[in-house]
Amino acid sequence: MAHRPAGRSFGHKFWYLWGTFAAASSGDGFAYGAVPLLAVVVAVQAHLPLKFEGLAVSSVVAADKLPWLLAALPAGTLSDRFERGRLMAIVNFSRGVLLALMAVLIGLGKMDLALLQLFVLANGTARTMYYSASQAAVPELVPLGTLARANGVLNSTEAATEHLAGPIVGSLAFVARQVLPFAADACAIGASGLALLGLRTPRPDPTVARGSTWDGLRLLFRDRRQRVLVTLIAALSGLQGLVAGVLVLLATRDWGVEARFYGLFLAAGAIGNVPGALLADRIVTRIGSAATLLSAALLSGAAYLVMAATRSPLLAGTAFAFVGFAVAAGSVVAISLRQRLTPNEVMGRVGSAWRGIVWGAAPVGALCAGGLAVLGGLRLPLVIAGVAQCTVAAVLARPLVKRLGRSAMPVVFSTRATSLSSIVHPPSTAENGSRGGGAERSSSPAPQTPAG
Repeated sequence: MAHRPAGRSFGHKFWYLWGTFAAASSGDGFAYGAVPLLAVVVAVQAHLPLKFEGLAVSSVVAADKLPWLLAALPAGTLSDRFERGRLMAIVNFSRGVLLALMAVLIGLGKMDLALLQLFVLANGTARTMYYSASQAAVPELVPLGTLARANGVLNSTEAATEHLAGPIVGSLAFVARQVLPFAADACAIGASGLALLGLRTPRPDPTVARGSTWDGLRLLFRDRRQRVLVTLIAALSGLQGLVAGVLVLLATRDWGVEARFYGLFLAAGAIGNVPGALLADRIVTRIGSAATLLSAALLSGAAYLVMAATRSPLLAGTAFAFVGFAVAAGSVVAISLRQRLTPNEVMGRVGSAWRGIVWGAAPVGALCAGGLAVLGGLRLPLVIAGVAQCTVAAVLARPLVKRLGRSAMPVVFSTRATSLSSIVHPPSTAENGSRGGGAERSSSPAPQTPAG
């Protein structure tokens, strides 16, 4: 099925998706603020040596992202083979049941570190399927010319709920009673799943949907533009995981942030997320996609170094807000580029291959953060992340500009120019030679600024 034609309005189905997305993101936000605090509590209850508490907490952070390494490709295949609206409904309702069981165990005082890691891992695995289906559904629901704005709306909503209001409510509720944020999370996710039963998305073409799970990975790396793009974003994600792995300990112990106000500190990042997501389309229009991505990498890298150097929670929170702005703007640009460069028939598989690489780098960074904290203290991961991020941006600047050009967005992938099978399963060398490399050029048309 092709992308929707260009237009200005999103349509009622997108807003229906947005409503369920906001509910689910609110629930995830409660857990985003409460899970790190619960990890600290269970680590203390386990009587671990102080220097190993960072490793225990970072392992819980890693468990949330690890499913993107383990389940991303199968999740993308499911989102291409089944109706995406129905798949999201089943997954989120199941997540609601799982989180309700987790809340019961917390209320009974039966939660320990191993169980917490298991529940976080299971919920994260289900989230891979939900996010694969939801992002793949967006190009089906909105006109092509509004993709960047639609992604900006979803990202800013996620920032306002999952990273701003949700963590504040979640951390305050956790201090009042540990079970409260997890019970609220279960209710919000379960309600989202029930509501998604009312969203109907196009049924997939069975002849295309039967393709290989690996098709998305092949297409992602065959397109030179997506290849350099995913390399940059994966590197930044791994370095972001390096920071996230020790953030709760650094905030509560070095910056003096009380546990009940940890959600407020996380909200500082979301304060940057919201305008970053909403303004991304305008920034890209003004300076181009490549420049926006490189600027985001440099800005967040510099902010990590400020956070590593300061002892002031106010300055650290301000720098974290700049990180949030850069991450949100870069995410909107990267997601929109991927969606425009991918045929809809394999949108789920390409998106999951992308997230498997990008989000899968985060738990690697988080686990490394725990080890680095043991060796050199809690600030060392931030120093390494800041320096490495600026270095990555400098190294990849030339190939990124070369592949994407200086325009706002490359032209959309055209299934009329090249068949899907010729990209996923490329022709032989002899065929390529006889056509003068035409297949490669067809899958990577020259960048241009889209109308609207």
